[in-house]
Amino acid sequence: MLARIKKERILQAIRELDYVPNAVARGLRVRRSQTLSLVVADITNPFYPDIAKACEEAAQEAGYLVNIINTNEDGQRLADALRLLREGKTDGMIITTALEKDRTVLKELKDYALPVVFAHRELPGLDMDSVVSDNFNGAVAATNHLLGLGHRKVAFMGGVEGSEITRLRKEGYLFAMRQSGLAIESEWLISGEARYEPSYLATKTLMELDSSKRPTAILNINDVGAIGVIDAAYDLKLNVPDDLAVVGFDDLFIANSRLIQLTTVRIPRYELGKRATLILLEKLKTSAREVDVKPTNRIVLPVELIVRGDLRRKRA
Repeated sequence: MLARIKKERILQAIRELDYVPNAVARGLRVRRSQTLSLVVADITNPFYPDIAKACEEAAQEAGYLVNIINTNEDGQRLADALRLLREGKTDGMIITTALEKDRTVLKELKDYALPVVFAHRELPGLDMDSVVSDNFNGAVAATNHLLGLGHRKVAFMGGVEGSEITRLRKEGYLFAMRQSGLAIESEWLISGEARYEPSYLATKTLMELDSSKRPTAILNINDVGAIGVIDAAYDLKLNVPDDLAVVGFDDLFIANSRLIQLTTVRIPRYELGKRATLILLEKLKTSAREVDVKPTNRIVLPVELIVRGDLRRKRA
């Protein structure tokens, strides 16, 4: 009777504390699954295949398989994915979808010293291993390119709220504009959500501004959104690039299409995935005690402005 009462109390405590058995922490008593998980924000976004390919190839060489988990920017889906790691159902995780709203659940990974590496996105102040691109300087280069063509009314079309990428690219744009002594209209800072349709609609909003404020160039946070800008411009009977110049980020394969020839900032997607996976594999060789004393890896990969087509010098 006493044993049954104790068992019920233990089970009740488990339910109340939302306790999850951490199979990773059990050490040698639990066999590894030989799988890694890659968490992505939107599996339909053509940005992610190169990262996934790099992860898979690096993992395969080490004898691991890679599962891809799609969150659709849903915090609950991310929490569910992280639960798999806490339960030991995957040996390690590469996360590409860290947002400010996810800070609490992601901090738990650090508190548990679980094997995780951020790729592409990171959260400032969390002090966890990450491999990212030089987003700030990429935006500076893209903005300066447009300014060098004579554009003085340049809009910045941002992405997902709470993303460090959005913040850094916006800061790079603002830095370049201020360095040139240009005023920045509040209407020029608009979100396209890093997606096609929202960017399309945001472009129409910008083009409805009074001629004194209407931008002659738009820097979109990614290529998918930049295509939305271009299509909106065509539907508005605007010539690209004579009436509206467009620059994107990522350098997806479609950017080099002969019909598009999009100037963009190249993000080293394959290298992001490869470097993150190699760091994760190294962490899996390290004991929890050694993890506590090892310095955090933060790798910032260089980016490159790829100039295509003929954006043309803006006529005064």
